[in-house]
Amino acid sequence: MISPASGSVTKQPRLVRSVVHASALLKALHRMGGPSTLSDLARKVGLSKPATHTLLKTLELSGFVVRDSNSRYQLGWGLYELGSSVARSLEVTKVARMHLDRLAELTGEAVLLGILDNSSVLYLDRGQAGEPFSMVANIGRRSPLHTNASGKVLLAYQNSRYINRVAKESLAPTTSLTITDANGLRMELGRIREHGYATCWQEQEIGLASVAVPIFGSAHSVQAALAIAGPTKRLDKPTLPRLLAALRATASDISRQLA
Repeated sequence: MISPASGSVTKQPRLVRSVVHASALLKALHRMGGPSTLSDLARKVGLSKPATHTLLKTLELSGFVVRDSNSRYQLGWGLYELGSSVARSLEVTKVARMHLDRLAELTGEAVLLGILDNSSVLYLDRGQAGEPFSMVANIGRRSPLHTNASGKVLLAYQNSRYINRVAKESLAPTTSLTITDANGLRMELGRIREHGYATCWQEQEIGLASVAVPIFGSAHSVQAALAIAGPTKRLDKPTLPRLLAALRATASDISRQLA
């Protein structure tokens, strides 16, 4: 393909055809606005009935499509869950933005905003005061749930089935201090629920510590984790009460705005 601006040849991106077709099916179901038959959907997306049936079955197993007793298809709750997650993320980021910098200025440490996403903690935003320091938890990065304060506080407020699933997975260590025992993790999560905050003492990175509290939205559901992170020479058990008080006050302000 010739680029009209430069005259140079540009390559078309390689596309996964099955993903393109699945996307077309979902969009067709959205446009049709109600339960649709296999034949109608195949006609709409220009695929054979066997190919359309295979895609629909895959989407059904993923929770993105549901089939009724008359073998008609419509969009499933899995899509609602994904869309709601994105909406919540955008809202909590917008509400929390000014609070992150304010808390960073107050404490002199890095402040992190993270959410639960795909069995990990995803960091959405960061406030920083003074000289920045190198750490894994930067915007757009992910961390395991069991290795850091943000992940542990998000995990602590999930249902028991979810917690058991995470605890049964390989709790890989990132340092020699990481919790790698399932029973030890469950005990830690119990303490977090009891006291309302989580700590990380060099479990994610040697030389770094963090403390995190939940941010609540409507119906008292946990929307995100708010954490303070810093070098262990500054963030330690003697300084924890002061930092925790500031952290809780900020999380409470954000939660009120969200609710």
